[in-house]
Amino acid sequence: MPRELTVVDAGLGNLASVERALNQVGAAVHLTSDPDVILEAQALVVPGQGAFGPTTDELIQGPVGQAIRTVIERGDPFLGICMGMQLLFERSEEGGGHVGLGILPGRVRKFPDMVRVEGERARRLKIPHCGWNETQPGGDHYYFLHSYYCEADEATDVLWTSTYGDITFAAAVRRNNVFGCQFHPEKSQHAGLRFLRAFVLGGRGE
Repeated sequence: MPRELTVVDAGLGNLASVERALNQVGAAVHLTSDPDVILEAQALVVPGQGAFGPTTDELIQGPVGQAIRTVIERGDPFLGICMGMQLLFERSEEGGGHVGLGILPGRVRKFPDMVRVEGERARRLKIPHCGWNETQPGGDHYYFLHSYYCEADEATDVLWTSTYGDITFAAAVRRNNVFGCQFHPEKSQHAGLRFLRAFVLGGRGE
């Protein structure tokens, strides 16, 4: 039977493509914004794109945020995608500063202005970081789209890293039953589907 996953509709967008990708790797997906339904989840996915602000404040401080914390604390598998991963941390610099769920110690920071020198030419790197980038260890490439990156306080929470300009950042995190990825697995072709399949099959990432 397909693995049942609950995907949280937190008003952060990016739901349809995530649902399709999860279906493709064998999950039966239930979309909800109801905290009572979230509390019944056997495995939980929080996707998202956009910015910290009033929507994330309402999520974190409200009943949906509390339901997410309860699912995580009782040990059920959790996956945060892009903004869903950033929400796991204690705080973000975005929008003058906002709190996160506080599941992982650390912060979300804005990419600084960076210049890449190529021979005798220098060019300013574009923000947001958009496109395919390699992750380490392993060397797989995933699709990223973000202006802010996660800086974990605990190195053991970082599963994979990636580098943009001068910044090496957490591309994926893991702590016990909690997983997060800054990249978009639903847009990352075979590597992304492999990552999602591993989570669906065992709640373990790769």
